[in-house]
Amino acid sequence: MTDALDPVSALMQYPTAVVSDALDEIGVMGVVTGMQAQRPGQGRTAGRALTAALVPKSNDPAAYRFGGGVGKPLEQVLATMKDGHIVVMDIGGSPRAAAWGGLASRIAQRRGVRGTIMWGACRDVDEIRAIGYPVWAVATCPRRSRNEFTFGSIGEPVTVAGVTIAPGDYVLADDTGIVVVPAARIAEVLALAARIAAQEAALEARVLNDSLSSWDDV
Repeated sequence: MTDALDPVSALMQYPTAVVSDALDEIGVMGVVTGMQAQRPGQGRTAGRALTAALVPKSNDPAAYRFGGGVGKPLEQVLATMKDGHIVVMDIGGSPRAAAWGGLASRIAQRRGVRGTIMWGACRDVDEIRAIGYPVWAVATCPRRSRNEFTFGSIGEPVTVAGVTIAPGDYVLADDTGIVVVPAARIAEVLALAARIAAQEAALEARVLNDSLSSWDDV
């Protein structure tokens, strides 16, 4: 039963469409648009948001590091992320440089991080797909971000595609998209999601046995 599970496990029972419907019922806009799963069929993931932001700044010496690898602005995120987190990284939706890639994904995976939501570009997509780490991003771009962005914040609310996400909010993502549930509303949303999922199952059963006479029957 849903109420016997922890909130993340309970959320994992539902597709994003059902949770979106539950959020609509209480007037909360929690659907984050404009990003795509970077590994087809990567499935569903859920966790608590670890929010971070990088800000535009060209050629900041504090951000520079030679060659490839992980840029200095990302270090604080990698040092803070923990088991159960979903990293939500805000770089303003920019596609011109990538702030997340293969090494970051490997570190996150080893720490038990559930996935990364990039409001911006990622790179090393072949490596990310090979290791099976879930990433959603606006775009892909091979260019490193350290000459275009510098550290902004970590653990503070960010606004992504018009949706404000606070640290600790619940994030659910699948091949359809991404939804964010405010932490204070999770019990309410899960209860509604259970009702909506049961209604959908009943409607589907009636469609399959040709007994649906009205959408209001269930």
